Amino acid sequence: MLRILGILFFWSFTNLLFSQEQGVLSGVVKDETGNVLPGANIIAISAEETTGTSTTNRGAFRLNLQAETEYMLVISYLGYKSDTTQLILQSNEEKVLNFQFDESAIALTQIEITDQQIRETPGMIKMDVQSIERIPNPAGGLEAALRSQALGVTGMSELSSTYSVRGGNFDENLVYINDLQVYRPFLIRSGEQEGLSVINPDMVSNVMFSSGGFSAKYGDKMSSVLDIQYKRPRGFGGSVSGSLLGGSAHLEGTAIDDRLTYLAGFRYRSNSYLLSSLDTEGDYQPSFTDFQTFITYRINDRLRIEYLGNYARNKYEYVPISRETTFGVVNNVLRLNVFFDGQEVDEYSNLMQAISLVNQPNDNLTLKYMGAYYRMVESETFDILGAYWLDEIETDFGSEDFGQTRFSLGSGSIQNFARNRLQADIFYAGHLGGYSYSNNFLQWGMNVQHERIGDLINEWERLDSAGYSLPFDTDQVIISDVLKSSFDLNSVRTSGFLQHSWRLGGPRDLVLNTGVRYNYWNVNNEFFVNPRVSLAFRPLWDSNIVLRFASGLYNQPPFYREMRNLAGEVNTDLKSQKAIHFVAGGDYDFTLWNRPFKFVSEIYYKYLYDIVPYEFDNVLIRYFGTNSATGHAYGIDMRLHGELVKDADSWISLSVMRTVEDIKDETFIAYFDEEGNRFFPNRFTMDQVADSVEMSPGLIPRPTDRRVNVGMFFQDYLPNNETFKVHLNLLFATGLPFGPPNNKRYTDTLRIPPYRRVDIGFSAQLYDRDNRESPPGTFFNNLESVWATLEVFNALGVSNTISYFWVKDISNTTYAVPNYLTARRVNARVIINF
Repeated sequence: MLRILGILFFWSFTNLLFSQEQGVLSGVVKDETGNVLPGANIIAISAEETTGTSTTNRGAFRLNLQAETEYMLVISYLGYKSDTTQLILQSNEEKVLNFQFDESAIALTQIEITDQQIRETPGMIKMDVQSIERIPNPAGGLEAALRSQALGVTGMSELSSTYSVRGGNFDENLVYINDLQVYRPFLIRSGEQEGLSVINPDMVSNVMFSSGGFSAKYGDKMSSVLDIQYKRPRGFGGSVSGSLLGGSAHLEGTAIDDRLTYLAGFRYRSNSYLLSSLDTEGDYQPSFTDFQTFITYRINDRLRIEYLGNYARNKYEYVPISRETTFGVVNNVLRLNVFFDGQEVDEYSNLMQAISLVNQPNDNLTLKYMGAYYRMVESETFDILGAYWLDEIETDFGSEDFGQTRFSLGSGSIQNFARNRLQADIFYAGHLGGYSYSNNFLQWGMNVQHERIGDLINEWERLDSAGYSLPFDTDQVIISDVLKSSFDLNSVRTSGFLQHSWRLGGPRDLVLNTGVRYNYWNVNNEFFVNPRVSLAFRPLWDSNIVLRFASGLYNQPPFYREMRNLAGEVNTDLKSQKAIHFVAGGDYDFTLWNRPFKFVSEIYYKYLYDIVPYEFDNVLIRYFGTNSATGHAYGIDMRLHGELVKDADSWISLSVMRTVEDIKDETFIAYFDEEGNRFFPNRFTMDQVADSVEMSPGLIPRPTDRRVNVGMFFQDYLPNNETFKVHLNLLFATGLPFGPPNNKRYTDTLRIPPYRRVDIGFSAQLYDRDNRESPPGTFFNNLESVWATLEVFNALGVSNTISYFWVKDISNTTYAVPNYLTARRVNARVIINF
């Protein structure tokens, strides 16, 4: 024992003597826009030695150097000019030295968008990638961060990655990964089935989002653009995380003298723990897996090849047992009990393979050639019988039967059956180019896409009330809702764009962007051209303000789902939906409490025509299949972002909007008495009617008419201890319109209750290599950081409603029974970065 203590004492003493002859240099390396640069090289050269290190994923480095020795420091990063400096450290000195690069003009890089360019683009924000893993949200993923960070974005459910932007639906949003458009599943009808988002947050380097008024280089959708760029690693690294909802791992690095970069990510998720909090008890067995990889190889300084691959398999197995839902008001409380028999098995698989060649013939010209293949195979099978009882509950506190059944309102059964199949194969070839000269930047692109879609739909619903099948027939059993369809679609579409950006410079720093898009689809033989323009400048009275204006025409040609109507019939003559955007806004950078803040605001108006009406079934969109509506959307979005607490970003956003439509095919009969007074529906008999008139409902709220939306994300940490943090995510949104299931949109006059949700996360950094050294050869020496997180989902326990289950009582009165979302749940998570 004494020998061991002596060895430890000698080792500590000699290290102490040695450390007295050294100094420590640390710092952070950033690019010209202030973003950290992981994998930057720091080389220290003296007459006696050459040593060095690389920055971590957070751009930090730490280097031990000999004291009283002159060093030449060389800081380098691929695509940037090297920086050099000289220094001498004193004994035991700990010097902090931060570096910021200027971008090299001769490097072969992706066409990056700087923070300044983002300020000049209407509605475009650059999201904080690191905030994605900090925001507590059951769905996880990047889309969850959009709902509080981006302008005008709302969601339907915490279980789903779908989102709506300024009154548009989920199918109106463009999503790109490395300049390639990606697609969401077709048959998904609820958030429970959805699984993982197509975007892997561990692999993301840059995220940009536009809420409208976007430029011509982006494709043919009416609402928004989410532009994702995956990392091209500068060094070896990775991460592993695990929680009660699943886990993920990713690996990145370089090889062959940094000419080859590789990035791979794997994710697994199971929502069983979350789904167990729903009203319906049962055996939930969801299983969602995903593997993605991004590989690049630099052939020479002017030529690079890229490969992007993705395979996802989502399986949802569900055996319901029973359900109990209590709803109503204080003096009229109802309770629905349902007992089930049957099961549901859904499976969705997606494959994406893409290869690109990036060529930079000279310093001003960049060319990119892309080819991709997508395959989506989906199946939805269920046969579930539910027997229900609807009761009125005793609400008298003084009654001995308080909370018990007062009397039965009715009983019946509902059987839902589906055998749905879909397979889609998409072949894509495209080209992008960019040329910069003087104060001008010219971009162009073109692509051709071949689509093969096979769809087989067979679903029906049978209603039974008081022992009679509805609608009742003495000779046969009639199924109330039947949807059968089989269709194969082979098509070719082509599109392209040309846009020009011109910077005037000067004190106003004016930037004008003009462009035009074209699109042709051989199914409906529709060819259209969309002009788009935007202008940004700094007013003379304050250089911290940037004002922006944008307008353009946005056509959305049908893909497939819009063509199929409620009866399953496919309309191949369906034309593109169209929107004209008018956007005006700006942002203001200012300092408060010696900390940076940014206020962003935009007002907008969208005129909509040739619109295809639709209705929601949970998160499934059922289209009417005709260009039979016109409408508009208008509103204002505001967002304040800053450091309420030093070095901890927080933000709050507010959106106020209204969107309405006029469906020309919808009419109703209005009944009047002898004095010309109009009867309310179901409040008269025909012998009281003196006159009737066929009328049009006129403008009615669209299914996405969510008037007010508030999102807030707040961070704080313990005083003098930034390693323990609290993250608060708050969402509030007014209710969406809904009505009885009669396929008549003008009857959707009711509103779902507001969506209210608070999620809280507590995170503690258990290990940080930048602040704590570990002896060489130990396990922790290979790690960068270790975080432990405790998350409380739906901390206030609010029962949010996603949709309604419709039942009838013995008097044929229809009741809307709310389908509630998840209740309060606690999740534990560990994240290891290396």
